[in-house]
Amino acid sequence: MLPYRNERGGVTKPWLRGLGLIGAAVVAATAVASPVRAHPGVTPGIRVEAENSSCTAGFAAQGNDGSYYLMTSGHCDARDGSAWTYGDSVPLGRITASENEGDFKDAAIIRLDPSVGAPDGHVGGRYVVRDVLSATQVQLGMPFCKIGAVTGETCGAVKGVQGGVVEASVFSLDGDSGSPGFVKNPDGTVSAVGLLMSSPDGDDNTTYFALVNPVLGSWGLHILP
Repeated sequence: MLPYRNERGGVTKPWLRGLGLIGAAVVAATAVASPVRAHPGVTPGIRVEAENSSCTAGFAAQGNDGSYYLMTSGHCDARDGSAWTYGDSVPLGRITASENEGDFKDAAIIRLDPSVGAPDGHVGGRYVVRDVLSATQVQLGMPFCKIGAVTGETCGAVKGVQGGVVEASVFSLDGDSGSPGFVKNPDGTVSAVGLLMSSPDGDDNTTYFALVNPVLGSWGLHILP
Protein backbone atom coordinates (compact mmCIF):
# COMPACT_ATOMS: atom_id res chain seq x y z
CA MET A 1 0.00 0.00 0.00
CA LEU A 2 2.79 2.45 0.84
CA PRO A 3 4.56 4.62 -0.17
CA TYR A 4 2.29 7.25 -1.72
CA ARG A 5 3.09 10.80 -2.49
CA ASN A 6 0.94 12.94 -4.73
CA GLU A 7 -0.93 15.15 -2.28
CA ARG A 8 -4.17 16.38 -3.82
CA GLY A 9 -3.73 20.13 -3.64
CA GLY A 10 -2.87 22.17 -0.60
CA VAL A 11 -0.11 24.70 -0.23
CA THR A 12 1.58 25.80 -3.39
CA LYS A 13 5.09 25.47 -1.95
CA PRO A 14 6.66 21.96 -2.01
CA TRP A 15 6.25 19.75 1.04
CA LEU A 16 8.95 17.42 2.30
CA ARG A 17 7.95 13.86 3.10
CA GLY A 18 8.25 12.58 6.64
CA LEU A 19 8.86 15.87 8.47
CA GLY A 20 6.09 15.07 10.93
CA LEU A 21 5.06 18.69 11.43
CA ILE A 22 2.21 19.15 13.88
CA GLY A 23 0.32 22.37 14.37
CA ALA A 24 -1.96 21.29 17.19
CA ALA A 25 -3.55 24.34 18.75
CA VAL A 26 -5.94 24.62 21.66
CA VAL A 27 -9.39 25.35 20.34
CA ALA A 28 -10.50 28.75 21.56
CA ALA A 29 -13.69 28.72 23.61
CA THR A 30 -16.57 30.51 21.94
CA ALA A 31 -20.05 29.74 23.16
CA VAL A 32 -22.83 29.79 20.59
CA ALA A 33 -26.07 30.38 22.41
CA SER A 34 -28.52 29.70 19.59
CA PRO A 35 -27.14 28.34 16.31
CA VAL A 36 -27.74 30.44 13.22
CA ARG A 37 -27.65 28.38 10.07
CA ALA A 38 -24.79 29.19 7.71
CA HIS A 39 -25.30 30.03 4.07
CA PRO A 40 -26.46 26.85 2.25
CA GLY A 41 -23.11 26.78 0.42
CA VAL A 42 -21.12 25.99 3.57
CA THR A 43 -21.16 22.20 3.43
CA PRO A 44 -18.72 19.26 3.12
CA GLY A 45 -17.29 18.95 -0.39
CA ILE A 46 -16.95 22.65 -1.28
CA ARG A 47 -13.72 24.32 -2.37
CA VAL A 48 -11.97 26.17 0.46
CA GLU A 49 -9.04 28.50 -0.13
CA ALA A 50 -6.34 30.38 1.74
CA GLU A 51 -3.54 32.60 0.48
CA ASN A 52 -1.34 29.65 -0.52
CA SER A 53 -3.82 26.76 -0.53
CA SER A 54 -6.80 25.41 -2.43
CA CYS A 55 -8.44 22.31 -1.00
CA THR A 56 -11.79 20.66 -0.31
CA ALA A 57 -13.84 20.95 2.88
CA GLY A 58 -14.24 17.64 4.67
CA PHE A 59 -16.88 16.84 7.25
CA ALA A 60 -18.58 19.60 9.25
CA ALA A 61 -18.17 19.35 13.01
CA GLN A 62 -18.95 21.02 16.29
CA GLY A 63 -16.55 21.29 19.21
CA ASN A 64 -17.21 20.67 22.87
CA ASP A 65 -17.04 24.45 23.28
CA GLY A 66 -19.92 24.97 20.83
CA SER A 67 -17.80 26.31 17.96
CA TYR A 68 -18.30 25.03 14.42
CA TYR A 69 -15.63 23.64 12.11
CA LEU A 70 -14.95 22.36 8.62
CA MET A 71 -12.34 19.64 8.38
CA THR A 72 -9.73 19.36 5.63
CA SER A 73 -6.28 17.82 5.08
CA GLY A 74 -3.37 18.76 7.31
CA HIS A 75 -1.05 19.34 4.35
CA CYS A 76 -3.41 22.13 3.25
CA ASP A 77 -2.25 24.12 6.28
CA ALA A 78 0.62 26.43 5.30
CA ARG A 79 1.17 27.22 9.00
CA ASP A 80 0.92 30.94 8.23
CA GLY A 81 -2.35 31.73 9.99
CA SER A 82 -4.07 32.62 6.72
CA ALA A 83 -7.79 33.28 6.63
CA TRP A 84 -9.82 30.67 4.73
CA THR A 85 -12.61 31.53 2.31
CA TYR A 86 -15.13 29.82 0.03
CA GLY A 87 -17.12 30.81 -3.03
CA ASP A 88 -16.37 34.37 -4.15
CA SER A 89 -13.80 34.94 -1.37
CA VAL A 90 -16.45 34.77 1.37
CA PRO A 91 -14.68 34.54 4.79
CA LEU A 92 -14.87 31.23 6.68
CA GLY A 93 -12.30 31.30 9.49
CA ARG A 94 -8.82 30.05 10.34
CA ILE A 95 -7.20 26.68 11.06
CA THR A 96 -6.91 26.10 14.80
CA ALA A 97 -5.48 22.55 14.80
CA SER A 98 -3.71 20.40 12.23
CA GLU A 99 -1.49 17.36 11.91
CA ASN A 100 0.61 16.14 9.00
CA GLU A 101 2.80 13.24 10.05
CA GLY A 102 4.38 11.50 7.09
CA ASP A 103 2.04 9.01 5.48
CA PHE A 104 -0.32 8.30 8.37
CA LYS A 105 -1.81 11.51 9.79
CA ASP A 106 -3.19 14.33 7.65
CA ALA A 107 -6.03 16.40 9.08
CA ALA A 108 -6.90 19.98 9.99
CA ILE A 109 -9.90 21.94 11.23
CA ILE A 110 -11.02 25.39 10.14
CA ARG A 111 -12.80 27.13 13.01
CA LEU A 112 -15.70 29.03 11.47
CA ASP A 113 -16.13 32.66 12.40
CA PRO A 114 -19.28 33.14 14.52
CA SER A 115 -20.72 35.27 11.71
CA VAL A 116 -20.70 32.22 9.43
CA GLY A 117 -23.18 30.31 11.58
CA ALA A 118 -23.73 26.55 11.78
CA PRO A 119 -22.66 24.68 8.63
CA ASP A 120 -24.80 22.12 6.84
CA GLY A 121 -23.43 18.71 7.85
CA HIS A 122 -24.90 16.91 4.82
CA VAL A 123 -22.05 15.69 2.61
CA GLY A 124 -22.31 17.43 -0.73
CA GLY A 125 -25.42 19.11 0.64
CA ARG A 126 -27.40 15.87 0.24
CA TYR A 127 -26.08 12.93 2.33
CA VAL A 128 -26.93 12.83 6.03
CA VAL A 129 -24.03 11.53 8.14
CA ARG A 130 -25.34 8.71 10.34
CA ASP A 131 -22.15 7.73 12.17
CA VAL A 132 -18.36 7.47 12.02
CA LEU A 133 -16.54 4.22 11.24
CA SER A 134 -13.39 3.07 13.01
CA ALA A 135 -10.56 1.20 11.30
CA THR A 136 -11.95 -2.18 12.36
CA GLN A 137 -15.33 -1.37 10.78
CA VAL A 138 -13.86 -0.60 7.36
CA GLN A 139 -13.76 -3.84 5.37
CA LEU A 140 -11.93 -4.85 2.19
CA GLY A 141 -14.18 -4.55 -0.86
CA MET A 142 -16.60 -2.20 0.90
CA PRO A 143 -18.07 0.38 -1.55
CA PHE A 144 -16.46 3.75 -0.87
CA CYS A 145 -17.10 7.29 -2.16
CA LYS A 146 -15.84 10.83 -1.83
CA ILE A 147 -17.02 14.29 -2.90
CA GLY A 148 -14.29 16.65 -4.02
CA ALA A 149 -14.28 20.28 -5.11
CA VAL A 150 -12.56 19.34 -8.39
CA THR A 151 -13.86 15.91 -9.39
CA GLY A 152 -17.18 15.84 -7.54
CA GLU A 153 -18.56 12.50 -6.38
CA THR A 154 -16.53 9.46 -7.37
CA CYS A 155 -16.84 5.95 -5.98
CA GLY A 156 -14.94 2.69 -5.89
CA ALA A 157 -14.07 0.12 -3.24
CA VAL A 158 -11.80 -0.23 -0.23
CA LYS A 159 -8.49 -1.84 -1.22
CA GLY A 160 -6.79 -1.80 2.16
CA VAL A 161 -6.58 -0.32 5.66
CA GLN A 162 -3.21 0.29 7.31
CA GLY A 163 -1.96 2.56 10.05
CA GLY A 164 -5.03 4.76 10.15
CA VAL A 165 -5.17 5.13 6.36
CA VAL A 166 -7.77 3.71 3.96
CA GLU A 167 -6.76 2.91 0.38
CA ALA A 168 -9.65 3.03 -2.11
CA SER A 169 -10.11 2.72 -5.87
CA VAL A 170 -11.53 6.23 -6.05
CA PHE A 171 -10.67 8.83 -8.72
CA SER A 172 -9.28 12.18 -7.52
CA LEU A 173 -7.22 15.13 -8.79
CA ASP A 174 -5.29 18.06 -7.37
CA GLY A 175 -7.58 20.28 -5.30
CA ASP A 176 -9.52 17.33 -3.88
CA SER A 177 -7.39 17.18 -0.72
CA GLY A 178 -9.59 17.14 2.36
CA SER A 179 -12.58 15.58 0.57
CA PRO A 180 -14.91 13.63 2.86
CA GLY A 181 -14.60 9.89 2.27
CA PHE A 182 -17.66 7.87 3.21
CA VAL A 183 -19.67 4.67 2.90
CA LYS A 184 -23.27 4.78 1.72
CA ASN A 185 -25.87 3.02 3.86
CA PRO A 186 -29.06 1.28 2.64
CA ASP A 187 -31.23 3.92 4.33
CA GLY A 188 -29.74 6.70 2.22
CA THR A 189 -27.43 8.03 4.92
CA VAL A 190 -23.64 7.78 4.91
CA SER A 191 -21.01 6.74 7.42
CA ALA A 192 -18.03 9.08 7.72
CA VAL A 193 -14.64 7.40 7.25
CA GLY A 194 -11.79 9.72 6.33
CA LEU A 195 -10.28 12.81 4.72
CA LEU A 196 -8.63 12.58 1.31
CA MET A 197 -4.88 12.95 1.65
CA SER A 198 -3.05 11.75 -1.49
CA SER A 199 -2.64 9.35 -4.40
CA PRO A 200 0.28 7.36 -5.80
CA ASP A 201 2.29 9.19 -8.44
CA GLY A 202 0.76 8.51 -11.83
CA ASP A 203 -2.36 6.77 -10.50
CA ASP A 204 -5.39 9.06 -10.20
CA ASN A 205 -7.71 6.09 -9.63
CA THR A 206 -6.22 5.11 -6.28
CA THR A 207 -6.67 7.49 -3.37
CA TYR A 208 -5.72 7.44 0.30
CA PHE A 209 -7.85 8.72 3.17
CA ALA A 210 -6.77 9.52 6.73
CA LEU A 211 -9.29 8.09 9.19
CA VAL A 212 -11.30 10.86 10.84
CA ASN A 213 -12.34 8.96 13.96
CA PRO A 214 -9.02 9.37 15.88
CA VAL A 215 -8.93 13.17 15.64
CA LEU A 216 -12.53 13.64 16.82
CA GLY A 217 -11.65 12.58 20.34
CA SER A 218 -8.28 14.32 20.49
CA TRP A 219 -9.73 17.62 19.26
CA GLY A 220 -13.04 17.37 21.15
CA LEU A 221 -15.33 17.25 18.11
CA HIS A 222 -18.41 15.47 16.85
CA ILE A 223 -19.40 15.33 13.20
CA LEU A 224 -22.64 17.08 12.26
CA PRO A 225 -25.33 14.93 10.60
